Amino acid sequence: MALHDVLPFMGVMLVTGAANTILMKYMTMTKVPTGVGGDVVGFEHPFFQTVLMMVGELLCLAVFYFNRRGSTQPLKEVPSWVFLVPCICDWTATTLVNAAYIFLAASVIQMTRGAIVIFTCLFSMVFLGRKQEKFHFIGVGLVFTGLTVVSFSALINGDSIQMESKLHAMMGLIFCVSAQIFQATMIVYEEKVMKNADLEVEPLQMVGMEGLWGCIIGVVLLSGLNATGIESTSVALYQLSSSATLTMATIGSIFSIAFFNWSGITVTQKASATSRSTIDSSRTIIIWMIELALHWNSFNILQLIGFMFLAAGTMIYNQIIDVPFMGVDSLEAREKDALLSA
Repeated sequence: MALHDVLPFMGVMLVTGAANTILMKYMTMTKVPTGVGGDVVGFEHPFFQTVLMMVGELLCLAVFYFNRRGSTQPLKEVPSWVFLVPCICDWTATTLVNAAYIFLAASVIQMTRGAIVIFTCLFSMVFLGRKQEKFHFIGVGLVFTGLTVVSFSALINGDSIQMESKLHAMMGLIFCVSAQIFQATMIVYEEKVMKNADLEVEPLQMVGMEGLWGCIIGVVLLSGLNATGIESTSVALYQLSSSATLTMATIGSIFSIAFFNWSGITVTQKASATSRSTIDSSRTIIIWMIELALHWNSFNILQLIGFMFLAAGTMIYNQIIDVPFMGVDSLEAREKDALLSA
């Protein structure tokens, strides 16, 4: 697959992914009453927010069937459980990240999500049988180093006297890293399905069916969570109705997640799961710059160092940067081979 064929989808994924992260963080920061005369608190509803994301994915299914109008080619039947597996992974990962937004800055969360490269590398070896060269392991090592630095910056950034804030930061980091295990499982599984000639699954169909399953799971799960008091959908709806900006951010997040997942799974189909995880990590700098511009976060030299390790690791892993004597041909050698083959 030529780079120019997949580049537009990478661009859409980069922009909408950054927009979604900023919008989700804005939602948790927005202080809104929980009811008439109720406390004014942030929009902290990770399970409800996951359902909103699934609604965004479900929109892709409507677009998929709309595009098939008048098509004479019959749609090949695909077992429903094929879409259920990545949906469960996506549900779990998204809810964990939504919970992490309560405790961490969006840029820290996004940097921590760089762990997806590590797990994607591991799962690609185990489940896709993909060989990893020495430079792959160097890239993963740099990503791990960057994650360690970013995690350390998050833990020491708060008031040293307030041990509770450090515990919250640790909890947010654990949520976020754990989410990447499920996220990596999802995209590796999706690559296996999307490149299976017997299934013939299209990107919009995959995202839309995951959204459909996600909404079904969400209704069942929220019913139980509301009954136990863990989640309160009525409070979430009241907060949304009380704030026009919160409502607009919610609608924006629904559409941004729809475009993000559609473009992301298209990158998986046309390139690979690793390429998708790399683009996902690359939006970190955009999010960090926006946070600094909005004064949501203060400049931290450790975060900058951590990001540099993360960026270097992902670029080495994907051969954007060549490492001599590590199984990667130099640019000059590749050009020479191309001339000889021509």
